[in-house]
Amino acid sequence: MSDLWRLLIFFFLCAFLSGSGCTSSGNSKSKSETQEAVPKENFAEDTLTIIEYYDLGAAYLFIDAEKSMYYAKHLLFLSQKHQWSKGKILAYNLLSTYYLLDGSYDILRELSNETMTLSKRLNMPLYTAHAKRFMAESYSEYRQWDSARINYDQAIKIFTDLGADSARALTIENLANHYRDKSKYEQANRYYDQAYQIFGKLNSDWGKSTVLQSRGYMNVRLEEFSKAEQYFKQSLELSKKVDSRYGELNTLNDLSNTYYKQGEYDKAIETGLKAFEQSKIYHSTQQTNWALETVSRAYKAKKMFKEALAYNEMVSHNRRMVHDEYVERQHTMYQLTYENELKDSAIQEKIISEQKNIQTVLTIFSCLIIAFATFLWFNNKKLRRKNAEIREAMIQGQTIERKRVAAELHDHLGGTLASLNWYLYGIDRKVLSLEEQKIYDSVHQMVGSAYREVRSLSHNLMPAELEEHGLIMALNRLIDKLNENKNIDFKFNLSGLNNRLNNKIEFELYSIVLELTNNIMKHSGANNATIDLTENLKTISLTVSDNGVGIIDASRQGIGLKNVKSRVESVHGKIQILNEKKSGTRVEIEIPKVITR
Repeated sequence: MSDLWRLLIFFFLCAFLSGSGCTSSGNSKSKSETQEAVPKENFAEDTLTIIEYYDLGAAYLFIDAEKSMYYAKHLLFLSQKHQWSKGKILAYNLLSTYYLLDGSYDILRELSNETMTLSKRLNMPLYTAHAKRFMAESYSEYRQWDSARINYDQAIKIFTDLGADSARALTIENLANHYRDKSKYEQANRYYDQAYQIFGKLNSDWGKSTVLQSRGYMNVRLEEFSKAEQYFKQSLELSKKVDSRYGELNTLNDLSNTYYKQGEYDKAIETGLKAFEQSKIYHSTQQTNWALETVSRAYKAKKMFKEALAYNEMVSHNRRMVHDEYVERQHTMYQLTYENELKDSAIQEKIISEQKNIQTVLTIFSCLIIAFATFLWFNNKKLRRKNAEIREAMIQGQTIERKRVAAELHDHLGGTLASLNWYLYGIDRKVLSLEEQKIYDSVHQMVGSAYREVRSLSHNLMPAELEEHGLIMALNRLIDKLNENKNIDFKFNLSGLNNRLNNKIEFELYSIVLELTNNIMKHSGANNATIDLTENLKTISLTVSDNGVGIIDASRQGIGLKNVKSRVESVHGKIQILNEKKSGTRVEIEIPKVITR
């Protein structure tokens, strides 16, 4: 069915509720005792009212259709007011039962679909099963047998799993009717027996009365009128016992029709008039028409045409009333549709307005976060730039200071030691006593050694080879000097580097090697050390390793290693120190060929 048709059916239902009633079972109250459904603003109070109206609507379902529909109308209204899905399910379930009794199968199918959607979403399998039962009844009415059977079976399975025996028995009875309408009477009898046994175990006289009436109708179809009459009378007694006015009314109509088919016209008229009186109390147009039609036909069969015509006119009048009500409901339906569209538009506008407000707040908040993040990013970038400048300034300052210290050592202290050494040469050693000669030799040796140390230190601080000939020659010269001590064997392995590097990179690499080799000589206790320098496609790799004792406490690194790390960071390089006790230390450094800020 199209969405438009579903919408029309739904508002037809709303229109019907606005001017009509529904059905249920319970105590019989007069219309003057009917409670007014006054909506409350408080949701908690309204939910209690919804449950109360559902109970009242269900109680009147088989007593007075008008009152049952009265409560169903307000039950649905309150549920829609708060958009409470559970309340809607209760309303739909109550209305579905009424429309099944009333024979309005189109509306029943739409209600079943709505109930199934909501109950599955809310995980309420009991109402899902009821919806499938109602759906199966609709399919069966339109002779869609396969679809009907599938829904019956699914409903029975759910009721069985939930232990809802009464609902299961009722569905089995409906399934029996399904086979009865297909003229498969053997299967129908088997399911009638099964349903009757379950109702018997539950001591449900209401359930047994419905099975007996359905079975009696099957006997009417088989033209076994005596059996049918017997079943109808048993059903009638049970309906009176449980005060089910609908069951009594419906059975009276079936019994009246049975008498008519048997040719017992007086009994048909008597029973039909009883059904007519009950239908006026129950407020069922359909049952009223059945009663009047049977009475009219019975009078006609007796050739009492005046009476037959009178009741036939009542049937026509009743049908016109139904038509007038239908037109009125259509008018109300269109009005409700228009009002509902206005209400939906207002709700949508409110939702859109709230969403816009939320979006505005979120947008402002997001902009603030982005602005703050941008500020932090620029501030961090500025700090990094400052730190880089500070590190570069420190390196430049160290370089300048090293040059100055090297020059001071070479020019002043070195010159002073050289002059002192020449003065010592000017002393005539022969005129000295043996003791004085020993002192002379010691002082001369010490001055010479100090002079060589000063020259070496001055050269290492800023070797002339580094500025004039580049890193490779400076490192070769350094390794040669280191190997003069004879205690540690230093090896220098070179790969690539046929061209000179950036002055800053060369200076830092030389300083790093100088610092690491100095640490090896002072602290490692090694007898072998290796310096590997390799040129890669985009980087320069430097590895300095020894076979000494390793760094005893790796967490406590001296100033030398910290200086090395600072120099590596200044050229945007990476450093990794691998240390194993008694296996030596390995320092791996990788720096880019091109330095970017």
